[in-house]
Amino acid sequence: MKRILLPMAVVALLLPLAASSAFAQQTTSPKPTPASTSKAPAAKAPAATTKAPASTKAPATSKLSAMNVDQELRTFSNWVDDKLELNMATVRLDWGTIENDYSRMTKRLDGALDSLTDQSRREYLGQKARYKVWAAENGHPVVEIPLAGEERNSAVNDMQRKLLNTTAPINRAMASTLPDLYSRLIESTRMSHKRWLKTDWEGANLVLERLNARFEQVGTQLQLEDRVRIRTLQAEFRTMEKARDLRGILNGL
Repeated sequence: MKRILLPMAVVALLLPLAASSAFAQQTTSPKPTPASTSKAPAAKAPAATTKAPASTKAPATSKLSAMNVDQELRTFSNWVDDKLELNMATVRLDWGTIENDYSRMTKRLDGALDSLTDQSRREYLGQKARYKVWAAENGHPVVEIPLAGEERNSAVNDMQRKLLNTTAPINRAMASTLPDLYSRLIESTRMSHKRWLKTDWEGANLVLERLNARFEQVGTQLQLEDRVRIRTLQAEFRTMEKARDLRGILNGL
């Protein structure tokens, strides 16, 4: 009997230990959280900003100074005299060079007319007229090329400065300033028109057109007296222009 009780006591003692072991196996420790593998996005290098190279403008053609304009006139006069004495066979072979030389020299002198004395101006215009007659007689009349684009605007702006003593845009002029601007135009024309070339008259006409366009826009803001005065000044400009045309006709007879 004692032999049977002893094993049972051992079993009873081992059962709680077995249960405790089984419970320990069922309880699992929490899995470690995996380390984050995502990395912060690398900062992008700033895009290279390449600036366009600054445009380099060709230097403007220098105008003749008062010191060398007389020398330029001497060169042109001698050149005309030499060409008018050339054998026509030689002229025909070299006509392209002759035209280029004439255009180059007259363009420079035309831009320096204000620097010429009255005597030098008459000489220059006379030499130009001689050359034009000679060229036309030989089948190569001189073609006057009208200005266009920026060159035309620049020429008109320059004429505006000479006639009105201002470079302010006329298309934004106040109505109250128009009578004075018209007066400046007519006074300048009275003083200089007898010396003007065809290109001078063309420039003055374009300045007048600017004034007229602005007058049509804001003229109603002026008093009647000022509007009548402007109409009178417009008519005087046209009278001087017609007188110039008449002198040209008489000189051609």
